[in-house]
Amino acid sequence: MNTNLTVDTLSFNQVFSDKAGSLRREVSRGPNIPTEMKVAHTDYVDSSTKLKGKRSLLRFDRYIELADNTIAPISAYVVVTHPTDSAVTSADILAVVGHLLNTLSTGGTGLDLDDEIFVNKEQ
Repeated sequence: MNTNLTVDTLSFNQVFSDKAGSLRREVSRGPNIPTEMKVAHTDYVDSSTKLKGKRSLLRFDRYIELADNTIAPISAYVVVTHPTDSAVTSADILAVVGHLLNTLSTGGTGLDLDDEIFVNKEQ
């Protein structure tokens, strides 16, 4: 993966990267209220199937200043788990992630349920 990444016109610059994962930070709104991007991978064993697998995390934290002037994050992340088997392809993983994105996105096959799920708390 590249050291610095541009996502939705925001430039995320790498702060660190090691075996545990990486952190990239974007500070266009100010250094005290950054947006951070974290990527991490861990091995796991599924408790029910006993299959070995990989757990991957992609997380965004957008720090905002609250009404009382404290700084707090709004966080969103996706964790993808999959068996480490040659039958698992990137198309399989992207299909599952695509279902998640299409539930929230507008246009095309998107259901545009972001307000219903996150604002109205519908189930």
